[in-house]
This record gives sequence, C-alpha cells and structure tokens, in this order.
Amino acid sequence: MKPLLERLKYEVLLLDGSMGALLQSRGLPAGYAPDLWNIEKPHEIQAVHTEYVNAGSDIILTNTFGASRLRLSEYNAQDRIREINFHAVELAKRASRGKAYVAGDIGPSGTTIAPFGDLPFDDAIAIFYEQAKLLLEAGADLIAIETMFDIQEMRAALIGVREAINGRIPIMALMTFNMDGITDSGSDPETAASVLEGFGVDIMGLNCSVGPEAMVPVVSRLGQTTDTFIAVEPNAGLPVHRNGETLYLTGAEEVARFAPSFVEAGANIIGGCCGTTPEYIKILAKTVKGSAPISRPTPSLLKISSRTSMTLIGEGVPFLIVGEKINPTGKKIFSEAIANGQVDLIVAEARKEAEAGAGALDVNVGVPLVNEAEMMAKAITAIQNVVSLPLVIDSSYASALEAGLKLYPGRALVNSINAEDERLEEVLPLIRKYGAAVIALVSGDNIPETAAERMKNAEKILRRAEELGVKPRDLIFDTLALTVSAVQEAAKQTLDTISLIKKELRLPTILGLSNVSFGLPARKIVHNNFLSMAIGAGLDAAICDPYDQVLHQTVAASSLFARRDPDCRIYLNKAEAWTPASANQSATSKETAPKTTSEAIRQAILEGERDGIAALCQKGLDEGLSAFTIFLDIMTPAIRHLGDLFGQRVKFIPHLIAGADAMKKGVEVLQPHLEADGPVEPKGCVIFATVKGDIHDIGKNICILMLRNFGFSVIDLGRNVPLDEILAAAEKHQAQIIALSALMTTTMMQMKIAIETIREKNLPYKVMVGGAVVTPKFSTEIRADGYGKDVGDVVPLAERLISAFSGLDVPVAQ
Repeated sequence: MKPLLERLKYEVLLLDGSMGALLQSRGLPAGYAPDLWNIEKPHEIQAVHTEYVNAGSDIILTNTFGASRLRLSEYNAQDRIREINFHAVELAKRASRGKAYVAGDIGPSGTTIAPFGDLPFDDAIAIFYEQAKLLLEAGADLIAIETMFDIQEMRAALIGVREAINGRIPIMALMTFNMDGITDSGSDPETAASVLEGFGVDIMGLNCSVGPEAMVPVVSRLGQTTDTFIAVEPNAGLPVHRNGETLYLTGAEEVARFAPSFVEAGANIIGGCCGTTPEYIKILAKTVKGSAPISRPTPSLLKISSRTSMTLIGEGVPFLIVGEKINPTGKKIFSEAIANGQVDLIVAEARKEAEAGAGALDVNVGVPLVNEAEMMAKAITAIQNVVSLPLVIDSSYASALEAGLKLYPGRALVNSINAEDERLEEVLPLIRKYGAAVIALVSGDNIPETAAERMKNAEKILRRAEELGVKPRDLIFDTLALTVSAVQEAAKQTLDTISLIKKELRLPTILGLSNVSFGLPARKIVHNNFLSMAIGAGLDAAICDPYDQVLHQTVAASSLFARRDPDCRIYLNKAEAWTPASANQSATSKETAPKTTSEAIRQAILEGERDGIAALCQKGLDEGLSAFTIFLDIMTPAIRHLGDLFGQRVKFIPHLIAGADAMKKGVEVLQPHLEADGPVEPKGCVIFATVKGDIHDIGKNICILMLRNFGFSVIDLGRNVPLDEILAAAEKHQAQIIALSALMTTTMMQMKIAIETIREKNLPYKVMVGGAVVTPKFSTEIRADGYGKDVGDVVPLAERLISAFSGLDVPVAQ
C-alpha cells in the first residue's frame, strides 16, 4: 500500500465502525472489558475486523480503546498490557490482509488530569507513552487517539505518543464535541485545532457523542481553520433500550446520507462510532470512498489559545494587546505576595487586564529567592479559572516555563528565546514538546545596532528552530524597542527590522512597548506615537499597558490604515465608549466600589479562587457574619449559580471543579464554628458508584464534590463497582440514595439490573442515574427514581429524593 498520508492528499478514505456493538452481538457480557477478548476470544475480534475490511474500510482500529495500564487495572489485567496490545495489533493485521491500515487505538484515561483532577500530568503522559510504544512495536501503521473531551488530556496523550513513536508513524487525534459544537471542557473546534496543530498531528477530527447532523458544522469549522487532514466518526444517532439491549435506531442509510456533506466540509477520512456497522461502511464505499477531498488553504497566521478561545496573530487580523501587568518588577506589594506564595493579586490583575481590553496576558512571577517553577504553576492554574484569554508564559528559567506549560490547557506563547545557543537549546525543545509558540528576540550575546544584523539573528533562530522540529509559524519575532532617549537611531532600526521580517520571513512581530519611552516625561505620548509608526511598519502585537485608553485609541486608529479593520467596524464599536471626559483617562483611575466580603466570597466560588477563599471566610467571621450565614446564604447560592452556568454552557467542567474545591476550602474554615453551634446533621447519605464494567469517573467525582458541599454524606465507591458491593455499602451506611453513573453504552444496562434487584428485594433506596450516555427516556424505562442530565442537576435531584424518601419537607438551599 502507498503511505497513508500520501493517499489522503488525493482520495477520501474510510475508517471502520463500532467494535462494541458487534462484540455484544457475539456475546460480550455487559460491563465486560472488550480488550480482554483479544486474548480470550481472538477469533471474534478478528471476525469483526474482517467484516469491516470486506465492507470497504481502508483503516481499522485495534481493539485497544481501554488497553492502557490504568484502565486495565480496573480488571486486574494491568500486567497483561503488552500481551493484550500485541494480540490486538496481530488480529487486525491478519484481518487486513494488506488491504487496510491498522491504527493502534488509544482512548481516554478514564479520569481527570491535573490541575483539576487527581492524575498528575506526568503520570498521564507515561500512561499514554507506554501504550503507544507497545502498539508501535506490535506493528501498528498509525496511532489513533480518540474520544477526548478534555484538551488537557489530549495534550498529555500527544506528548506521550509523540515521545513513543518519534515520528515513525502518523498520529490521528480525535476530540468529542457536543450538540453545540463545544467539548465538555469548553473548547470549540478552532481552539482544539490550534492545540492539535501545535503538536503537529497528521490527522485531526472528531468522533462519538452525537450523530452525523451535528458533526457537519464542526467538520466545516475545522476545514476553515486548518489544512491538517480531517477525520470524522459519527454515532448512529442516540441509543434507546429495549428488552435489556442498547440499540441505535438510526439506520445505516440515514447516517451515510451525511457523508457527502462531510466531504464538502473538508473531511478526508470518514468512519463510524457507536452503533455503526459494516452495512454503513458498505454504503460509504459506494458513495464517497476514493472521491477527491476539497482543497483547503494553508493557514499563515500564528495561533495561540486558552482552553476555551483561540487568537490569531499576523497580517489582516486585529492587533493583539498583550497585558504586561502580571509582573512583580518595581511592585513591592505584588512581589511580597508572590514571595508568600499568594496568587490573589495575580488573579485580580488578570481580571482587570481582561476587562480593560487585553487580548492576551503576559505572566511573570520572577522574584528573588522564590521557587519560580512552583509559583508559575500556581499562577497559571489560578488565572485560567478567571479569564479565557491566552497566556504568555514569561520567565528566564526553563524550569518555570515548563512548569507553566504542563498545566496550561491550551496553546501558550512563551516569552522568550534569543539567538544565544544556550537559550535556544534549552527552550526550543520545550516549545516542541508542549506544542507551544514562542517569542524570539532578535538579540544574541548583545543587541545589534542595525536591522541587517538583527535579521541575521532572526535567520539563525529560524534555522535552529526548524532543526529541532519547531515550525516557522510557531515563532513571533520581537524586533527590540530600545530607549529612544539614549539611542534615537535605534527606533528607526526597530521599524526597519519589522518591515524586513514581514517582507523576507513573512512571520509575525511583537514589541515590548514601554521600553522605548523610558527616561522621558509624558511617556505615554512617546510610546503611543511610536506604536502607531510600528503598526504602520507591520507590527502585529505589543506587550503593553492595557489600562491606557489612549493606547487603545492609537491601536484602533492605526489599524484602519494597516488593513486590520475592514469597514472600520472595530473602530466604530470602540469609539462609542470614548467621550471627551474619558479620552485621556486611564482605566485604572476609574473608581469602583469595593466588594463587600460577602460579594468577594461569592466571586471566589464562581471563579474558583481556591487560594484566597479561606482568608475571605475568616474575614467574614471576624466581621460578625455567622458560619451558617456564610455557608447557606453566600456560598450555597454561589455554587448553585455555578451549576446553572454550567447548564447554560457558560462555564465548563474545569470551572465546576475549581469552584467546588474553593467551596470545600471555605467550609474547612467554617466547620469548627458550625459544629460549635450544634452538631450539623447531614441532609442524607448517598452511595455513589460507577457501574460494573465502566471505568470512567470524571463526572462522578464532580457530582460528589457538589453534594458534599451541600451537606450530604457521600460514600464514594469508585469505578467498576459490582452491584453486591453497592448494596452492602448502602446497608452499612444506612443510605437513602444510590447514585449510579455510566459513560459507556455497553455498561448502561447495569443500572437496570441494579434497580430491578432493589425492587425485587423491596429495599428502601432511591436510585438516581446519570452519565454521558444516559437519557431521560432510558431513566424512565428502567424505572429510576431520578435522572440527572449533568452536575447542575445533581443537588436539586438529591434534595428532592431525600424529601420523597423521608416524606418530610427537607430545606432546599436557594
């Protein structure tokens, strides 16, 4: 066969469809690990692969979706990881008979990744590395990472997989999006694509969660933002349950009807996920297989992103203002806070800069005698809870840069490298490893006086970057704004360097703006006039003071002449806020009413300010607020509102985790005072478990945290829990509610079995169910007492069930 990536340039290829549905039809028990059948029933696995190859699949996925060490440990099979993965590849190879490429399939870890989860980032990397290495050694033709909803976990997977395969085979990376085109962790297609591009994946795309109709616009958005090959695997609609079976009623012809739309939107590979069959692949083989993919332009702009938003840098797009205020230089109180490990001032500054109109934030925490790597990690974690802007990680120390890059769930911009060999060798490997972008200063051992000399440094940086696997479009050059009062000619050389880089290298440029006016009176007049000249020369971004309203006006006006504001729309929108009284007024001078302690506590929960809430709760107590008032009237409504925002898709899973954790830390301060006023009776006892055969606990853990914050006693039994253990725990703890979670269609029926057993034994427990694959209809069919769509539902539902259980009116927090 020709190399896969070469074929994708000229023809649409087909993936396979669902493995689980076909294995269940061959007798796979509900809740049993399909991966174990690679050893126990290899003929069944090979038979499924053969069906898909015969149907027309060009790529088949190995039966290893859950064959990582962490997930196999749920079945005490972690020591067989090599055997399972090797057998899986061998079975797929036999079935392919040289007609199809074998993709080593890697699924999610089944848990949440730091900083919002329990699995350390480095441990996650190691888990993905190990499985990818085995699949490579076994002979896989490519690695497929699929069904990822969290961009941070995808980052860990890509780091591990890239280290394991070292460029020897292609990588396909597939996210899972909801009906609104956004992942559960808040990433839209453009944001996800920017991160995946940063890691240089060969194929990106989406699978699972929704049917084909909802996937077409996502594929289209990917096609408009990237030239990377795109793969799409829709479900056969949503599942229903009849006579104890999980069924997908959307027929093969109906799902296949969307295939031409996928091709028109930019797809290069089409397959199927849950509920799709060889019959579906046969239809695709007759309709779209081998057709020519559409041509897509190569992106030329630099992309940086947070978890939830992407920003473009370069010609023809809005000028980027990078806020400079998160920097301790010359700020005594700010420096002292960092030295004490506090992030509250950092968070407050981030929020203010975002409100003032910054498009990205530079983060520098360099204070003498401070562990900068540790502090950078804390700052990056805290800031991403309160603003959605991309971050610029700024440090002279590679260790601090790496600490920030590990915990940053997007595509960061690193500040910075220069032409010194030591700095290049130290930082460029980090840029490649973590899929970041980097600011490149055109200086070396000294600062060149002329534009020509600065260009030589730029060209040296560019050559070495490419040698180390960093692409040109990962770079943005800082052309050095020197102090005009000391060297007036330097300003002209800076402008000339901008023009040369734009003309010869065709790459973006940035400046640290305030340097140019140092030592002069009325500094803002100086550097804002220079900024206008620089924008005219082609400058794309500046690290500057976002509180300077004249700067914003300068950028808006200059952008009109630099072709960055079609139809003057940006200027006109901004001009509405400019009045003669405010034209020269800095945003920092506007008086704002100080927050009350109650408001500050509420905001700390809404924005997940875990480091500051304990002090705020203590301050509230000192001011005379009772512990019950703080808990019931301030914290509880705040966490409930956060749940509402999650339901509205304004906040996402990471925000919920951070907010719930912040409330937990606040409650720790209140607890002795609550107990002093009398024993606090829990609202009720809930036994929480992920059902037998299901090893995901992402949503479950967040629900448990929320329930505990609302006064419930919750017994967490973990993942893959047999029914007898659930019932034994309920009896032991005299529980009122059993909460069951499932994220796999193959395990949902365990909920039905549990409810039937409870009814047969006439046990008193109320059963609430939830999870990504669970629907209200399914909940009704299995006679559950309650269904929770997401974490926003779990507390009201539990309160309602407790009320029904006791037959009494239970106070419900508002």
